[in-house]
Amino acid sequence: MLDETLAYLETRGASSSETFSYEVIVVDDGSSDNTYAAALSASKDASLRHGEVRVIQLVANRGKGFAVRAGMLVARGQMLLMVDADGATSIRDLERLERALGPRDTAPHIAIGSRHHLRQEALTKRAWYRNILMVGFHFAVWLVVGGAINDTQCGFKLFKANAAKRIFASLHIYRWAFDIEVLILSQLFGHGVAEVPVTWVEMPGSKLNLLTGALTMLRDMVLVRVLYACGVWQPSVA
Repeated sequence: MLDETLAYLETRGASSSETFSYEVIVVDDGSSDNTYAAALSASKDASLRHGEVRVIQLVANRGKGFAVRAGMLVARGQMLLMVDADGATSIRDLERLERALGPRDTAPHIAIGSRHHLRQEALTKRAWYRNILMVGFHFAVWLVVGGAINDTQCGFKLFKANAAKRIFASLHIYRWAFDIEVLILSQLFGHGVAEVPVTWVEMPGSKLNLLTGALTMLRDMVLVRVLYACGVWQPSVA
């Protein structure tokens, strides 16, 4: 995924008639594989002409949300893309998300990748019990977030920088349900959200236990909604 991303961004930089620069921030959240070494090697690649790779190594795994937050808060671009490292979504779909964003200070401030258009195909391929859990999950999301967003969990989201900084500075949930809090915070801040169909390939090797993960996410979704509604959690004013 990293090699493909860098090749794509370098090609855009070389072919752009305007000034184009980028940074790729790789956050290693306490992994035991070669993530850090591979990212560090890329950060020293002298062939990069239009951007750079920065690597953040966290001492311990505190969840995907914490890792994304760490990257977003140090990012320096005008638009900040959150993307999973497994390559399930093509980096080329970034252009679809860019087109969905409004001018700099107008809505929408966030464009999120969506797999909703692939839902029927996914239903026919999944085991029946996975479909039951997924239908239950989407109903719970509808209750917590509302019905405007069909796919809250796709790991391909583009933010205008000011929206990203405000949202991730306020984040409390650091594991699987952090996407839900991101969208709730976007509502509280008045940041418009556009949902954009993207290409997506199911990648093997998920570490999430389906039942345990579903129950944990349900708990966290209820927690987020209740604590914001009661004023226990407040969005950051920064």
